[in-house]
Parts: sequence; structure tokens; C-alpha cells
Amino acid sequence: MSSEMAAKFTAAARSMEPIYLTDYEERQHHHRPLSLGLTVSYPLGQRLSLTTGAVWTRVNSEFTTVMRTNIVQKEQTLHYVGLPLGLSYRLWDNHRLSVYVAANAQADWNVAANQHTEGIRQPMERDRCQLSVSASMGVHYTIVPHVGLYAEPGIRHYFDNGSHVDNFFKHTPTSASVQLGLRIEVK
Repeated sequence: MSSEMAAKFTAAARSMEPIYLTDYEERQHHHRPLSLGLTVSYPLGQRLSLTTGAVWTRVNSEFTTVMRTNIVQKEQTLHYVGLPLGLSYRLWDNHRLSVYVAANAQADWNVAANQHTEGIRQPMERDRCQLSVSASMGVHYTIVPHVGLYAEPGIRHYFDNGSHVDNFFKHTPTSASVQLGLRIEVK
């Protein structure tokens, strides 16, 4: 490029006004995660137990971009498999029902990431490993000896994993949670 052309290009670039988008808006809605688990409980004493297992979590989000009269809808679904490790302390129990408090740490790996824009599937990067801690109060109902159903409402905190995947964990790092599942008690 000649110096004369370079000078004209530079002058033209300097005279350009910045372009602003008008009537542009982005909205996000992150649904509360749904978690189901299969856990194993190992007694460490009469009331104290170590728990571990596997937890599946689904996280859905909706993104809406509005540009004047055009609206673009994007849906995102992330599936995680998590490994929890925690302690539980049984407060009360009778023959089949027990109430306990628990503290857990969990690592969740994103095993599937789906994104649909206007109904068309598009490639999407997976989220990084998501670490969290929780405190909960649980109820366990024994169906047959050593096997029962549990429900654990509590508080969970998700640590920033540094990824660029926008989801519930990033927008609500500390939130109420409920985990449901099947528990095997090893005696």
C-alpha cells in the first residue's frame, strides 16, 4: 500500500463516528438445577456417617436477544455428574425414618452441553469442573433394610470455576438447594 493510500485510509478511519446499537437488549433466565443422586453411607460411629456416591445434575438456561423488532431465543442445557463427599450426623430416628444434618463437598463434571438457537442445535463448549460445598438437613426413609430414599434441603455455594459458560452457578453462587435420591447404608 502506498503512503498516499495509507494516509487516506487513516484520515477516513479518524473521521468515522462510533456506531451505537439502538433498541438492543439481552435477557437471561437461569432455572434452578435439578439433582438426583445415588449415595452410600458408611457409619463412623453410632450417629456419625461418611457419605459418598454419584449425583446427576441438569442446569437449564434461556437467553433472549432483542434487536429492534428481531427476537432471538437460545436455550442451553448442561448435564453434570458429581462426586460428593460428606459427613452426616443423625439427630433422630425410629424404625424407618431418620432426620440428620450433613456437610458436603462436591465436584461436578459437565458431561453434556446442548444449545439450541431458534430450535437449531449449535455446538457449545463444555463447562469446567464445578466445585461446591453445602450444609443441609435431611430426611431418610428406609424402604427395605439398608436401602432408603432421602431428601436434603439446604444451602449450597458454588465456587467460580473460571469458565465462560453462563449458567445458574455463576449468577447465583450461593442458593437454597434440594437433593433427592436413593441411599444404600453399609453396616
